[in-house]
Amino acid sequence: MKNLEEMSLAQLVEYQHKLEFDISKYHNFQLTKKIQLNSAYGAMGNQYFRFYDIRLAEAVTLSGQLVIQWIAKDVNTYLSNLLKVDYTEYVFYIDTDSIYISLSSIVDLIYKNNPTKDKSKIVNFLDKFCETKLQNVIDKSCEKLKEYLNCRMQKMQMKREAIADRGIWTAKKRYILNVHDNEGVRYDSPKLKMLGIEAIKSSTPEVCRDKITEAITIIMNSTQDELHKFIKNFREEFDSLNPEDVSFPRGCNGIQKYTDAQTMYKLGTPAHTKGAIIYNHLIKKHNLQKVHPYIQNGDKIKFAYLRHPNPLRQDTISMIDGLPKEFNLNKYIDYEKQFEKSFLDPLKFILDAIQWTTKKTTSFADF
Repeated sequence: MKNLEEMSLAQLVEYQHKLEFDISKYHNFQLTKKIQLNSAYGAMGNQYFRFYDIRLAEAVTLSGQLVIQWIAKDVNTYLSNLLKVDYTEYVFYIDTDSIYISLSSIVDLIYKNNPTKDKSKIVNFLDKFCETKLQNVIDKSCEKLKEYLNCRMQKMQMKREAIADRGIWTAKKRYILNVHDNEGVRYDSPKLKMLGIEAIKSSTPEVCRDKITEAITIIMNSTQDELHKFIKNFREEFDSLNPEDVSFPRGCNGIQKYTDAQTMYKLGTPAHTKGAIIYNHLIKKHNLQKVHPYIQNGDKIKFAYLRHPNPLRQDTISMIDGLPKEFNLNKYIDYEKQFEKSFLDPLKFILDAIQWTTKKTTSFADF
């Protein structure tokens, strides 16, 4: 293998593709093994499994809880002794096989007399501290647990994963981390690690997906005022877009099921299906069958909410590629509701956790 400096541009591109392929391949390998192991545990609690025994299934979960709580206690004890304080819980969150440690007290102590705004120095320090100090504490803790339980071999291993400067927890197993280093891979700029956060869904308008990620990045790295400015600017851009760009993508089913000869659609019809039935009605009404096809079951469509009052006296309208100009409905698209549901709502549960708002508010305290 040549050194990177000796490679041509074409060779570098090929090498990059190979690395990306290998990363994906080994990620799938470890994911497959994880699923297999979880399946083995699950099978023990299944009455149709040959080796079914509820005690074995309980032993797996209870052992996992014991191990992670045992290690957390030893880490808390070590950090409390290091900082010369009474026993304090620096492990602030425990997952199935992970502990999340706040090391801000260590950083404050080290840089007390020489404050630094260079986060790379702090990340370097934490990386070295975890490798040379915390790793030894965890290894010794596992060895001590092995002796306590009289196990034949010590098979527990834990390694440092992410170094982050900010994190937001909205619930158990639902969080966002602003990661500077992940398993030894240092980032030029922080990357978001999200678990259980479904802010961006396939049902979100495409124009909002990247903007939601940008907004979360601002939340993690900047101020509330910057977020307000970003939302305001995007709202102005959003209002200038075509209806099809701000509409929600959906798969359409149940047109015949929900169609009613008297009322057009039945009570309880989903919003996007209701919009499709209205769309087909308008195509027939304006005699546009040769210009715009009917929406059929299985079609990929988009739907938007309508402002009131409007000529149709309806709440929604669906479309395939765009809204036919013959409908004369563009000016009735409810851009405010579309913006709220497609962009603001996915952010609100994150902002609620840190008590931020989507726009600047004035209170008596401001006076």
